[in-house]
Amino acid sequence: MRVGATWLAAISLSVGLAAPAHAQHLLTWKTTSRYVDPSQVRFNAPPPGVAPRRPALRVNILLPRGYDRSRRYPVLFLLHGHGDSFDSWVNPAKGDLRDIARGFPGIIVMPEAARGWYTNWWNGGRRGSPSWERYHLDELVPLVERRLRIRPGRRWHAIAGLSMGGEGALFYASQRPGYFGSAASFSGVLSLQRPEWPEAFDTQGERHQDVFGDPQAQRFYWTGHNPTALVDNLHHTRLFVTVGDGVPNPASRDEVTNTTGQLAEAELRQHAQDFVRAAQDAGADVTYQPRQGIHDWPYWRQHLQAAIRWGFFQAVDEQPRSWRFSTVSRSGDMWGVRFRFARAPGTVETFVREGKRLSATGRGKVVLRSAGGHRLTLRLPFDQSMPAGFFGS
Repeated sequence: MRVGATWLAAISLSVGLAAPAHAQHLLTWKTTSRYVDPSQVRFNAPPPGVAPRRPALRVNILLPRGYDRSRRYPVLFLLHGHGDSFDSWVNPAKGDLRDIARGFPGIIVMPEAARGWYTNWWNGGRRGSPSWERYHLDELVPLVERRLRIRPGRRWHAIAGLSMGGEGALFYASQRPGYFGSAASFSGVLSLQRPEWPEAFDTQGERHQDVFGDPQAQRFYWTGHNPTALVDNLHHTRLFVTVGDGVPNPASRDEVTNTTGQLAEAELRQHAQDFVRAAQDAGADVTYQPRQGIHDWPYWRQHLQAAIRWGFFQAVDEQPRSWRFSTVSRSGDMWGVRFRFARAPGTVETFVREGKRLSATGRGKVVLRSAGGHRLTLRLPFDQSMPAGFFGS
């Protein structure tokens, strides 16, 4: 079956493409997936003011004012947190995106992720059901590219998210470094292997063993999803990290009484510090803006505003001649080189490019398909010169 063959038609739930040129357009797509069965997913309740709905994989698309199909636009994938849904960012009581992103020059894509942690669940080694990585990276991103007028080049492709979505944004950027040029985390869960995190994870409704496996027995799987451990993948990616300190604004009574939000943000401040230190040590281009605040929407709106000022679509290296890429995925794309292992990895697989040479550590047999039309079957570990044109022009 070809990827994308099962997608349903897009449905506009807000204003259609015939709206005045000065207005923003909000579209909602309902999709199906080979990798996530919505009847088996635990979804969150809709945001305030939204009626209950049947489970589905929905995606909100905010088109810029004056969207014109004769032009191409930058794209920002904007991910929600653990307790939210695909329409939380546009909800006026939560993300209030239409006001926050007024005048934003690109298309904003907001997919449903339920409580899935942007991960192919370990599930006793079955690695799926649900497989959120595969849905978002292998189905949704290509669908967006087909249906919308997206500018080519990684400079024009960005991803950001809050809390669970901050983890998702930096993890997805690490797994598609040739596509995403910029990535941002707002109060993100960025250091999955902190000793206290498995216990903290379990307080949110899912079992860490189901999602990532046992922290020791499946240490490789935790490492392969941990943004802090994957910073080498992000060496050529512009990074923006912001997080509060657990101290609320005393002017707001609701925030003062939000003890959970205070404790969560204080913990995630340490996650941010772990990630930023690792990114700096790896030589990545990371902007860190710690600030006062707790784990709550008023602060995430400020975080997004700060990221917009930082700039999602600045110049980046489009095709570096040296890079490092680590993964535990069976298949994917590293800088335009598609890979597929004969079996799902049981270790972190790492590829290193230096000019015309490509080396790899790990184990197993992999098929590589390059943008230049080459197909190679190799067994890890290896270190060899690639054929002329393997990495493109």
